[in-house]
Amino acid sequence: MLAIASEPVFVLADTAMIGHLGVEPLAARAIASSLIGGIYWLFAFLIFGTTTLVGYHRGAGEPEICGEICLHALFLAAVGGIVVSILGILFAPHLYVLMGAEPDVSTLGSTYFRIRIAGSPFTFLLFATVGFLRGIQDTRTPMVIAFVVNGLNLVLDYLLIYGGLGLPAMGLRGAGIATLTSQILAGTICLAVLFFSSHTSQYRLNRWRFNARRFLSLSRIGRDLAIRTGALRFSLVFATGTVARMGTASLSGHEIALQLFLLSSDTIDGIAVAGQTLAAKHLGANRIDKAYQMGKILLLCGCVAGLIFGSGYILLKQPLIVLFTRSPEVVEVLGIAIFVLLALFQPVNGVVFASDGFLIGAHDTRYLMWAMLVGALGIFVPITWISLKWDLGLPGVWTGLSLLMAWRLATNSLRFFRKRWVLAFPGRN
Repeated sequence: MLAIASEPVFVLADTAMIGHLGVEPLAARAIASSLIGGIYWLFAFLIFGTTTLVGYHRGAGEPEICGEICLHALFLAAVGGIVVSILGILFAPHLYVLMGAEPDVSTLGSTYFRIRIAGSPFTFLLFATVGFLRGIQDTRTPMVIAFVVNGLNLVLDYLLIYGGLGLPAMGLRGAGIATLTSQILAGTICLAVLFFSSHTSQYRLNRWRFNARRFLSLSRIGRDLAIRTGALRFSLVFATGTVARMGTASLSGHEIALQLFLLSSDTIDGIAVAGQTLAAKHLGANRIDKAYQMGKILLLCGCVAGLIFGSGYILLKQPLIVLFTRSPEVVEVLGIAIFVLLALFQPVNGVVFASDGFLIGAHDTRYLMWAMLVGALGIFVPITWISLKWDLGLPGVWTGLSLLMAWRLATNSLRFFRKRWVLAFPGRN
């Protein structure tokens, strides 16, 4: 849980520091975060797919296959990261134009985006490593890596954004350099842990052997998760682009609310990660009833965590807004409606994220893919477009996001309690 929580806490602090530079830098960061988040989450199968497959084979008592899956995931991470970096650097200005950014925002953001996207290979190596470590039920090492890397990023953020210890004040560009430095450190640490630690020796990671079956198993689960996540991230990117056309103040307000939404979702994902790992392990050992009982506890924990976050957002509304911005225009845009929607749907979000983790662990990714396609593209995107055309503003966009989460609650709960996920795992690949 702590490993998961450190990332959104860092993002909040980073957003707050950039927010005090002005509305334009915050808007530039909002677009970069939306684009990079969308790109990176297409590769989230390197975490979730690797965790599921490694957990399953660990439960079945097959450590060497766990190692093979890890090595193939690392290969995909390196190749995919290099391609993403090259394309992102080349097309950064065009992406900002496509997102409807104003000229000042586009100029600031393109440089920031290029710096951050250059670290993609190292981030994807981190994804694959974390997926493997979760699969073998080592959550302490990812936690330590997360705290070290995000801690360094925060320190560098402050020094490079505002200047300090002899370093110049570089503003938004400095924030990008801080993140790139941390990405490189993260990838380096991960490779050291995997190949030079006695903890992983039993998985034979020093023996690379190409195996088409390993790529097939990763590509199968990766395809479903990439399409599922791609639909979600496209809808979020579409929302950001739509809000950008409502004005810079609306875009800045949307970024603040979205980061608070991600704080709760990424923190509750700590529960989902545990569920994913344990579900895969129990199914690998053919303990179906134990997996189901564990899943029910998981959903309850997600709901309770959501209630805690929802209560906090209502009680701390004003201090949270002041943390990010003092712009009267942004404060007015946020208003009461956005925080009410943000808070009321946290228990729903908690159950959704927890059940997502369980169903991914059960390899029920095709069902999740189709449910997300309907919810993101059939509900959230149309309501977002209507909000722009009918001048519903930011409340309209966030109503669409809330309805998407309600749809996911209904579809995930139905799938879980009917136990259709039992038939989803295709056996040992």
